[in-house]
Amino acid sequence: MSRSGGTVYTRRWIADLMLDAVGYTPDKDLASVRVLEPSCGRGAFLISIVRRLCESLDGRDYTVDDIRGSILAVDIDATILDECRKEVESVLESYGFLAEQASYLSSEWLHQEDFLLNDYRGFDLVVGNPPYINSDDIPEKARRVYSERLDTVTMGTDLFVGFIENGLRSLVPGGRLCFICADRWMQNGYGRRLRGYITGSYRMEAICRMHGVDAFESDVSAYPAIIIIGTGKTDCRFAVCSDDFGPDDAPELLSSLLDRPVSGRRFSMSETRIEGDSPWMLSSPDDARVVGEMMSLFPSIEDSGVRMGIGVATGRDSVFITTDGSLVEDERMLPLIKKEDIVDGLMPAEPVHWLINPWDDDGSLVNLDGYPRMCGYLESNSDSLRSRHVARKDASKWYRTIDKVDPDLLRTPKLLVPDLSRHPEPFYDEGRFYPSHNMYWMISDEWDPEVLGGVLLSGQVESFIDAVGVKMRGNTMRCQAQYLRMLHIPYPHSLHDVEAEGFRQAFRTRDRALATVFMERLIGRMTGNGRSHEAGVAEVV
Repeated sequence: MSRSGGTVYTRRWIADLMLDAVGYTPDKDLASVRVLEPSCGRGAFLISIVRRLCESLDGRDYTVDDIRGSILAVDIDATILDECRKEVESVLESYGFLAEQASYLSSEWLHQEDFLLNDYRGFDLVVGNPPYINSDDIPEKARRVYSERLDTVTMGTDLFVGFIENGLRSLVPGGRLCFICADRWMQNGYGRRLRGYITGSYRMEAICRMHGVDAFESDVSAYPAIIIIGTGKTDCRFAVCSDDFGPDDAPELLSSLLDRPVSGRRFSMSETRIEGDSPWMLSSPDDARVVGEMMSLFPSIEDSGVRMGIGVATGRDSVFITTDGSLVEDERMLPLIKKEDIVDGLMPAEPVHWLINPWDDDGSLVNLDGYPRMCGYLESNSDSLRSRHVARKDASKWYRTIDKVDPDLLRTPKLLVPDLSRHPEPFYDEGRFYPSHNMYWMISDEWDPEVLGGVLLSGQVESFIDAVGVKMRGNTMRCQAQYLRMLHIPYPHSLHDVEAEGFRQAFRTRDRALATVFMERLIGRMTGNGRSHEAGVAEVV
């Protein structure tokens, strides 16, 4: 796992849980098991592997040469590898190996090299914590080499993606990979190739989401999960651990992974089918049922008549976005809406933020000579603006925002959905604000926006986005367009009048429970599995 340099060390109890989960235990003949640790660091996994191997040898007839191929640990950092080598030798000597034997084995087991640039074959297990380095922090030359060598890696993928692919390539038939790594690849765009690669030739055996768990020796901003990948086509066990999950809970989770998939005190457990390269639906069985019903009954949200997009990206919010509504010429100030401007579910009566708009209505950049106040302000921030990638591509357009401004979007009535929230949070703008880049907009000629807003407030829609979308810490959702576009909702003309009015009322009162009841009754009416909708209207309206 990573911070800026890619190195964050796993707590020993997590490493032991993972080794137990894949059956690397001392009661077995581990001399006959070949295990690969592709980013060993200071040895959180490797030391446990060595100890378990030594314990499994007790009472067995073996030679040093019998075990020299049992372990391979790789790291790109020679200094850290030397520290780890000394620790390995110390452990071996504590189990009775002579100093020269310990030195020989450590030289056989520990290799300093780039895991992504080498081929490894014939391993029964690949276990570890691959470095988490964002694609932007990988030198361009290295990114290009990795992307040319590995099927799942592009110029925009984070480093650990390549570790998963190369680790899988290293396995013998029937082998297993167990990593703790960020889990966003399961549902975001850059993970598509990896999802297809895995489901094409392997299977996800288990996913244990550990977003708030104290799994590392230092704080990290990534959202980790333990993954186990093997072969076969059975369902995947999916666990979500609570923030207070700790070492004392590990045996209960292990039992649920190896035996019956039941939830424990500090984790939920279910089974889910993992297929294809689309974002994987990770949810409880009940939520999976709801998602399946919605997909079978309803069209996609876009096919129902909804157009959507994201607000303006500036490339330098600190310059282009201001709370001073008179900073530059009035015609260059665009009323902007950000999530934090919406308080208690209410749109602000007056703009809180403003966008300094460098675009004419025809989509061209304005001539700064015609706006001396804006010109002076932007010139005072010239160094910051010119340093942006979008400005370096065309120096003559140094004062542009990344996205062009669409004047029609400002004036059009629309629903606005913040990117980050605990629940889907649609808000109605009658045409007074331009959305910022952390807000998605929805426009429709077919839908009454308040009825659509009520549909989006329902618990069923929340379950859908939760199943297909990235989950952040604190149970925060990412309501991004790539997930919103996967939604299936009814055609507006398929709603009965009482249903439309129910959703409208739910939206106006921000009543999620009411929206959920109407969606449940709608699904029941369309499947024939629920009570008559009209019969229960008085209970909820």
